[in-house]
This record gives sequence, C-alpha cells and structure tokens, in this order.
Amino acid sequence: MAPIVISEEAKRAANLRVLQKNDKDIADIIGSATHVVLYEFNTQSNAWENCNVEGSLFVVKRSSTPRFQMIVMNRNSKDNLVVPLAKTFQMQVREPYLIFRFNTNDKTPQKVRGIWFHDDKERNKIVQILDKAVKSLSMAVEEPAAPKTQPVDKTEAAASLMAALKIGGSNQTAQSTSEPNSQPQRQPQAQTQEPNVQNMVLDKKSLQLSLMSLLQEDKFLDIIHAQYVKVAKARAASGNQK
Repeated sequence: MAPIVISEEAKRAANLRVLQKNDKDIADIIGSATHVVLYEFNTQSNAWENCNVEGSLFVVKRSSTPRFQMIVMNRNSKDNLVVPLAKTFQMQVREPYLIFRFNTNDKTPQKVRGIWFHDDKERNKIVQILDKAVKSLSMAVEEPAAPKTQPVDKTEAAASLMAALKIGGSNQTAQSTSEPNSQPQRQPQAQTQEPNVQNMVLDKKSLQLSLMSLLQEDKFLDIIHAQYVKVAKARAASGNQK
C-alpha cells in the first residue's frame, strides 16, 4: 500500500487552523521551521540555558496589532513562545543560534534569547522573513487621527438652517430720523456676543439634527407645505398649457 502523501499546502492549512484556535486574529503563515529549541543566555554563568520550549516555529501575519508574531508551539507544555515583532526588534545569527532580544514588559530588562534550528536552511529562511517583516513595520506610516468635532447644539443648528433658508423673518435695520432728539443720547450698552448663526456652516450630522428639530415646529411645516402647494400648482398649470 502506497504511503499517503500530504501536500505542503495541506500542512500549512492545518497548522493555520491550530494557530487560530489560540489567536483568531492570525490571518496567515508567512514562514515556518520544522523543529527549534529555545535557549536563554544567563549573564551570571555566562552560558546558554535550555528554556524547556521546543517545537515548530511559525512567523504569522495578524489582522490586528501586532501585525507580525514569531510563535513556537511548545511540545513540552502549553506555554508557547509568542514574540510580537516591532520595528525595534533586534536579531543576529551566531551559529548555531538565531539570537534576539525579547522584552516581556516595560519594567524588566530585555532578555537575550537564542533559537537553535534543526535545519540551517530553515534558519536562514526565517531570518530573511523576519527581516522583511521588521522593515515593512519601519516603513509603515501611521494614519493621522481624525479631527475631533465640537458638539453642535440642536437649537443653534436649527436657527442656522432657518437663516440659510431665510425662514423666520427678515433682518431689520434701524432707520435714523431727521427730527432732533430732545433727550440726551445714551451711550450704547455693551452687548454680549452671540453665535453668528448666519455664518454657521453645518456638516451632514448637524444638518440631520437641524431637520429633526425643525420638523417639530409647526411654522416650519407650514412654510414647507406652502412651498409644496406652490410647486404642485405650477406643475399643474404647466401641464394644462401643453
């Protein structure tokens, strides 16, 4: 009986499903190595120590931050190695290790760790993939934050819309008279500055709020209805002339 041959694509799809069980944001596997062992450098003894982490290594692309991760699926326990990649990620090759610095949090110093690869060709390939991922993060441009909009008062917005449509009365100007004024002229009183609704420009959301507010006003509905009747009569008259 001939042995069953599993394609590389089928293996990759199976590995992706396993990784997504732990992290649903993993979108793709961009590199992998069959077997690696994790070591950590002890500065006191000046020697490499086994971290009891070994298994398959994957470099994955995620749909959220961090965009890339290096993961070792640990065969010895459920504690996998998960290294988020950033533009400050540092690595170098010192055979037989791929050495990198990994900071678990902001308070502890960076740990120097080394990954031993069973296959040197796989190590060289992973180094190229990691280097490409880090460079892509360095070249990425952060999108500027959207400007914050000030909340618009519905009453002011409605007044602005009324002014723009010239609804609610016309501006009146004071007329001077030629008759002498027997009363002594008073000094003009200081007026409090009010928002200039004539020059207020409404965005789409503010316009929506204005219309919702005006629909509660009978005067506005009367004017709209009058305009509607006027247009309807004009169309009817135009149709009769044809």
